[in-house]
Amino acid sequence: MTDKFLLLPPRLCSSGFVFDNRWVVPYNPYLTMRYKCHINVEVYSSITAVKYLYKYVYKGHDRALAVVRPDVGALSAAAPRATTSEADGNNVPAARDEVQNYLDGRYVSASEACHRLFAFDLHDMHPNVYRLAVHLPNEQTTYFPKGTTVGEAMMHSNSTTLTGWCDFNRKTKSKYSTAAILARNNNDPTPSLPAALTTLYPDYPEIAMWNKSKMAWHFRKRVVGRRGAGRNNHVTLGTVGRMYFVQPSEGECYYLRVLLTHVAGATCFEDLRTTHRPHTPTTVVHPTFKAACLARGLLQDDADWDQCLSEAVGVQLPRSL
Repeated sequence: MTDKFLLLPPRLCSSGFVFDNRWVVPYNPYLTMRYKCHINVEVYSSITAVKYLYKYVYKGHDRALAVVRPDVGALSAAAPRATTSEADGNNVPAARDEVQNYLDGRYVSASEACHRLFAFDLHDMHPNVYRLAVHLPNEQTTYFPKGTTVGEAMMHSNSTTLTGWCDFNRKTKSKYSTAAILARNNNDPTPSLPAALTTLYPDYPEIAMWNKSKMAWHFRKRVVGRRGAGRNNHVTLGTVGRMYFVQPSEGECYYLRVLLTHVAGATCFEDLRTTHRPHTPTTVVHPTFKAACLARGLLQDDADWDQCLSEAVGVQLPRSL
């Protein structure tokens, strides 16, 4: 395929029509020879294309609406409709059977049947992506069954990945403090700081897993068949954490998200608003997340706006930018 159209010899066209590259379907020669069939290769570079590909993959099997009746001539497979009853010898329209019309018939083509018979993977996604919640204190979304009273809803577990992160850090910090005290009493070396207290919230899925049934984080264990990993070693499986995008116009929630990308080991929302005075052991608890960002020097230049726009490029539509 060059810039100039490659004209085929007119003698190959019985009708005298001249074909050029506009009539050639783009293809990949290597994939065509490798799999002995034509394969469409699509390169996506925008969020719209990603949505199209995922919709194409997850749309499900091909389905058809089929109706079988004695009067074949009056049928319309594309749009089934009520037909005239000829058994009674009159022109009274037959009753519409809506249940029969909306029967969902599954159609499996030959290629899909072979693909499933040979147990080939239908699709693959790597790495695994964890969606991480971002919300202000006591403003998380809560789900409860219909008919639940206000008291029962308040007693329902409101834990999210963010509050669970704080709870897990609190438990880990308590265990580490106990181990450090025992080591100091026994004149042993101080144990190293656990990975949970040095890992940022967006990177947390690399060392821990979120249990949806228990609504809690727990460390990743040894992977079966993974060499060099001990029983309690924490390994990175290539999992990516993605926090929900927050617009700068949302105020405190946006500044909370900025702090989550810079502060590790927080045990509560107050820890995120706490900073240390320079050259002193004292700490300062700021009234707002924005004040904490200012104290940490995160809002003194345009770095936060550059980070916001760089993240928005990957997840937002062009009109939102």
